[in-house]
Amino acid sequence: MPRRMFDDLGRLDIPEPIRERKSPAAESVVVNAVYCPAGHDLVSLEHEIGGYPAILLGFRGSGGEGRVALSAVLGDPSRKVVEGTLTEGESPTLFCTVCGTPLDVLGECDCSPGAVSVLAYLYPRRNPYQAIAFCSSLQCDNSAVIRSGEAIRAHTGRHWQG
Repeated sequence: MPRRMFDDLGRLDIPEPIRERKSPAAESVVVNAVYCPAGHDLVSLEHEIGGYPAILLGFRGSGGEGRVALSAVLGDPSRKVVEGTLTEGESPTLFCTVCGTPLDVLGECDCSPGAVSVLAYLYPRRNPYQAIAFCSSLQCDNSAVIRSGEAIRAHTGRHWQG
């Protein structure tokens, strides 16, 4: 049966075209400022990973000291050694390149002996509820930058209540 051109009140009935709903593209969350325990900004405009400024950290391990740039995109494990050498399977101490303060430890990581999850803060004041976390080994699945609440839940087995 053909569609009626007018409704019961005499108004022109214009059918709405059927449109496919497109799901929005997954957007990346990029950390644009992150701080050491002493309040120094760790994001470096001089080093980029994936087109975004990177988080620049110092590291100290058996091969000596160096610097590593981490992706500032949440969930992206990309990294680039800027200076020095990272020994495979080692979990170096990570610290601020400005003041040398080691990053705060959240807890142990199961990926390798001595590996720990460390915190970097989203504001100059230390607050573990407003932080990001990543593994010090920089080679396991947990080395991607994640929200501290997810890391706290992974370590405690309980949902984070910030």
